[in-house]
Amino acid sequence: MVTVRTYWNQAEAALAKSLLDNYEIFCALIHENANLYGSAPIAMPIRLVVDEIQAEHAIWILRGEPERAAEADTTLTGYSPTDKEPPPDLTSRNPWELLVISFYFLLPGLCVLRTKYPAMVGTRMRLPYAIAAVSILHLLGWVGILFAISLIVAYAYVRRAPHRGAKDSA
Repeated sequence: MVTVRTYWNQAEAALAKSLLDNYEIFCALIHENANLYGSAPIAMPIRLVVDEIQAEHAIWILRGEPERAAEADTTLTGYSPTDKEPPPDLTSRNPWELLVISFYFLLPGLCVLRTKYPAMVGTRMRLPYAIAAVSILHLLGWVGILFAISLIVAYAYVRRAPHRGAKDSA
């Protein structure tokens, strides 16, 4: 691990660490809690350390020059963003999240419709209100089921739709 920068302010150090985390550079703050010990920040500043391999990349990012950081990154990995291969996240064509969300609407909808309500609820004065509440609850159950079915149809459509990726746009 190599020290890339030192900071006297904990907020600045945390912002720099979050910036490097956004670029997926493993980094750590040394003496981060030095301010808890009274006047310790004067004696030991907060150090931002990164791996030796990613140090140059991190320095360019912290200087605010991401283009030069990208150039340094391509020399390390040999991969440039102009290559014609599609990103790995576009190759996955399984939107399983739609099925999970549809399950969370389908199950309560079915449970509401399967619930047995008593024929007479409360006194005669409150009976119309109870009937209206049960009718609205059943309506919401059907709405939940229809929304779940529409999500399943959307899943099938997205799954079977032709892939329009980088090859079509080029």
